[in-house]
Amino acid sequence: MVRHAPRRELSYTLLLCLCVCGCATLTPEGSRIVVYQAPLDALPPQRSMPKGCRLLATAPPVSMTELDLEGQKDPFRRQRNEAAAAGANALLVLKRMTKARRDSECTVGLRITDCPPGFGAWFHIVVESYACTPDGLHALSILPPSSDGNIGRVDVPR
Repeated sequence: MVRHAPRRELSYTLLLCLCVCGCATLTPEGSRIVVYQAPLDALPPQRSMPKGCRLLATAPPVSMTELDLEGQKDPFRRQRNEAAAAGANALLVLKRMTKARRDSECTVGLRITDCPPGFGAWFHIVVESYACTPDGLHALSILPPSSDGNIGRVDVPR
């Protein structure tokens, strides 16, 4: 008789694998990349970078869980390193929720990190890298944290 791992045990194992495999060291150049986010489905003016910022690259869309986004100190360290290597100095993370949380014991008011073993909501993510002039970076630096549906900064380790 084959014994199957309980769902919770399997979830913890999968989470551990994701954390270990997803680890990347932030380079000194990558640490200088500032990160901003906006809703993927917002109107273009609400998700546009300021004048002085030139789009360098758009990464292919990916799916990420809420736990991927909020359970790590810096979920975009790999993208920050890649952007720095390409000459960028800013990232814009565009995201849209594709599946809401489905765990009745993990309500929206709770942080996903307080809800093991759930992964939370799922998001469609597009990351764009930009080369911004000093004026463009200044315009970005005065933006508040992202919360109202417009572009805003994301606090990540430096």
